[in-house]
Amino acid sequence: MRLQTDTKALVLSVLAHGQNHGYGIAKSIRETSDGVLKLGEGQLYPALHALEEAGWVTAEWEATGEQPRRIYKITPQGRAELAHRVARWSAFAGGVAKVLPNDLLDPEVG
Repeated sequence: MRLQTDTKALVLSVLAHGQNHGYGIAKSIRETSDGVLKLGEGQLYPALHALEEAGWVTAEWEATGEQPRRIYKITPQGRAELAHRVARWSAFAGGVAKVLPNDLLDPEVG
């Protein structure tokens, strides 16, 4: 799977829990993954624009504080796409898990 595909699934997953702005989406992904996944602006915003173009998210400007920010919300089509991507990812991860040796994680094996 391509990273961009994974990025879109991650963004859709965050938005499935509620609307959010770009920084909030990136922060949620980073915190939920215990810091393993870190999206920079160069990954996040192209994915958000592509998701919006596909009709999987909508965006509106919110005027709060000194700087307005763009708030993203998942659409019903986005929820369907997320379900499709989760199924594909689960199949992929299951295949990888079958190939990778579990016994290497056991400190007594060696």
